[in-house]
Amino acid sequence: MAKQAAMAIVLLAVAAAASLPAALADADLVASTCKSSDNPQCAAVLGADPRSANATTVREFASIALDVAAAAARDASGFLSGEAARRDRTDVGDALSDCVGYYGGAIDALETAREDFDAGAYGEAEKEAGDAEGAADSCEQAFTDRRLESTVSDVDRRMKDRASVAGDLIDLLWGDKRRRSGRRLLRP
Repeated sequence: MAKQAAMAIVLLAVAAAASLPAALADADLVASTCKSSDNPQCAAVLGADPRSANATTVREFASIALDVAAAAARDASGFLSGEAARRDRTDVGDALSDCVGYYGGAIDALETAREDFDAGAYGEAEKEAGDAEGAADSCEQAFTDRRLESTVSDVDRRMKDRASVAGDLIDLLWGDKRRRSGRRLLRP
């Protein structure tokens, strides 16, 4: 019995050691991809999604980032809807209701971005991701316009980070096409 337990521990140690270089390689690939995007939030956004461990191309990372941004928009919209209902008939509730509308637009934009991305229309997908990113700014502005301090800055920051990573990674795909055609150089 003790021999079997010792053998099991040795096998587990060997298996763990064998998978360690792959995990480090995955982290290196995320890091090098994100360095190309020049987005400080990229590694955190991609690293939080377990699918990134299996991604091997910029296109796969961009696809994951697009999914993450869409999930963030849906989550934020649900949260904001609840908060708006809870604070109905107040200035804060009115600002939150505006935010619900902006995030609804972000959800639509990211659905369109997904369709464009899957069709290889990266320029359009990048634009739609940028439009979705704008929902966070518009939401913050809804509070500013009412001379209120935003109660959802963390939600807006999360959305902005995720949508910007998606847009920046998509830009790496589209930027490569633009660079080859001579239309525009990829950002340094």
